[in-house]
Amino acid sequence: MRTLFLCCLSFSLYVSIQAQDMQEGFNLLETGKNQEAQVFFERVLEEFPQNKTAQLCYARALGLGGNPSEALGLFKNMLSEYPGDLEITLNYAEAFLWNNRFEEAAPIYKNLVSEYPENFGTLLGYANTLSNLKKYPKALTYISKALAIDPENLSAKTSQKYIRLGYAAQLSKAGKAILAQTYLDSNFIDFPKDRDTQLNKISIYLATNNYEQVASIYENFNQTKEEQIEGTIGLALVSHLQENDKKALAYALEAKKQSASVTDSTLVLAAAERYTQALIWNAKYTEAKRELKHLDSVYKSNSKVLALNAMFGMYTGDFKKAITAYQTILAKDSTSFDGNLGIANAYRAADDPQKAYHYAKQTLNYYEDQKDAQGLVEALDLEYAPTVDAMACTTKDNGENIAYSYGVATTIPLSTALKVSANYGYRITRNALSGQEAQSYQLGSQVHYRLTPGYALEAQAGLIKAITTDKEYTDVQGALTFKTKPVKRLHLDLGYRRALQNFNAALLEEKIALNDYFVNYNWGLTTRLGWYTSMIYTAQSDANNRKLLFTSLYYSLTRKPALKMGFNYQNLSYKNQVSELYFSPKQYQAAEVFADLMLKVGDHFSIHSVAAGGLQYVEDQEATSIFRAELNATYSINKQFQLGCYGKYSNIASAVASGFEFGELGFKLRWIPSAKPLFRQTAK
Repeated sequence: MRTLFLCCLSFSLYVSIQAQDMQEGFNLLETGKNQEAQVFFERVLEEFPQNKTAQLCYARALGLGGNPSEALGLFKNMLSEYPGDLEITLNYAEAFLWNNRFEEAAPIYKNLVSEYPENFGTLLGYANTLSNLKKYPKALTYISKALAIDPENLSAKTSQKYIRLGYAAQLSKAGKAILAQTYLDSNFIDFPKDRDTQLNKISIYLATNNYEQVASIYENFNQTKEEQIEGTIGLALVSHLQENDKKALAYALEAKKQSASVTDSTLVLAAAERYTQALIWNAKYTEAKRELKHLDSVYKSNSKVLALNAMFGMYTGDFKKAITAYQTILAKDSTSFDGNLGIANAYRAADDPQKAYHYAKQTLNYYEDQKDAQGLVEALDLEYAPTVDAMACTTKDNGENIAYSYGVATTIPLSTALKVSANYGYRITRNALSGQEAQSYQLGSQVHYRLTPGYALEAQAGLIKAITTDKEYTDVQGALTFKTKPVKRLHLDLGYRRALQNFNAALLEEKIALNDYFVNYNWGLTTRLGWYTSMIYTAQSDANNRKLLFTSLYYSLTRKPALKMGFNYQNLSYKNQVSELYFSPKQYQAAEVFADLMLKVGDHFSIHSVAAGGLQYVEDQEATSIFRAELNATYSINKQFQLGCYGKYSNIASAVASGFEFGELGFKLRWIPSAKPLFRQTAK
């Protein structure tokens, strides 16, 4: 909001010779040279200390020149000397605006407009005061009254423009984007192609994902070379939001080339900033790193360059680097939007939700109702809210075994570090050839505790009750896993797991317990190339043991949709061969190529599909072809309720205990009863 400029000249109050003597000072005030005006009127007052006009103008110069508190005191003293003087009262009221004391200014202006309803200055001042108090509809009423008195007054038209801008922003936050745009469009009557209004329209269109309209505005930024560069920078962002990062890079490169011919250092940096961002969006990290090195040398400790370094860290999985950069930004400016929201996201990615919450809320303290910060808080809330999961599926293999499984589980986070779970499952399986049938009931619980960011301990314990044709028994199951993220882009799990073979009735009859000792890791060798490995040694209760190695080298081709392809290798061996009961070769190997696709369709529907094919070798037998496929479809009714279904097929020999070919169909449901964690609901 521009500061209201009230004319402090009341020529009827002093003789013409004095006015002529002070004309130079009036000109200094009107042209915004407040420091010089202050010196001028100070000299006048040395000669004429009782001159009211000089006193008024000196106080105005003082207030507008950076000393609003002292100016307010001077006007207050003048009111004591000239009680009820309209001109002094108007300046006194305006001085409250300079001091951001809008609540105190409001009743003064309210009394003035009541007493002088046709006075232009009182109406304009009251409108600006109401605008600062975000009472925009009422402010628009009074600015209209002021313009009715002086329709061509530029100060009033400018105030009206800013009132509309503020009201449009308020309406947009309330979800009334169309009405907000109407008020913004009204500004173009007096200020055609007004930049402030265009930028506000862009903000509304971005918030409503109306990217075509944003692009249309940026395309019309063509009045000057500088404006054209700004438009090209904006078009690069729009292309990124439309998930066309190649096009974004083309625009960003064009803007960078254009900026070489201008002298505006701010614009040159903005173009370089967008170009570096576009390189990162396109995973051109080597080029981005080179560009960052150049920017660091030219713009030392610049907050925008620091933010780019943080962005580079986020995209490459170096969250510590990102956090360090954001901390430096906040050390320079604790209210920085990029710093506060950026570090909140970085802490979330670095497995430190407490700090993520802190900085997300701090962002909202500085930027009330900010959409991205609110979205982060909501995402964290849902991540740590209680959940209920249910599933049902049917499985069939080529050995005529068919099974039906049902389960339900609930998870309750007690804090960001501790969550507990409970689950119940029922499975019935029968063999169509032998008629053998078995049932199993499972009841378990789980505790997950995050020791420190990047390190967690997970413990599971439960019972399984089996009922077969000839026996009935209850046994224990459980697991203990140490989950770590010791270095950048590496997830490492170490653990022990005990479970009973329950794939079919014959295995349940035998009561074979599996004691697995395992090491799993998923290592991002680069930002696109990854390596997953699982090594398991199993000691079985039937005196047999198993060694299993599964390793996968994969490459991420695209981010949206998320497509990766790779190569899998599996090596399996058993100490004893018990082939009449379960697949237990002395030596088994399989190699396959695979593709994994995650696709989001609209706002509610997502698909995850996997397909793989290759060869398998069972001991000395000839190689046979293998194929497996899985399709998961999920529909989010809202953020708290999801429905899903899936199907999978595999003819990999090691996939099931009875060997070779099986298929499964299932349904899943997830319900989040409360959108907030319990520990946030009970916190004071």
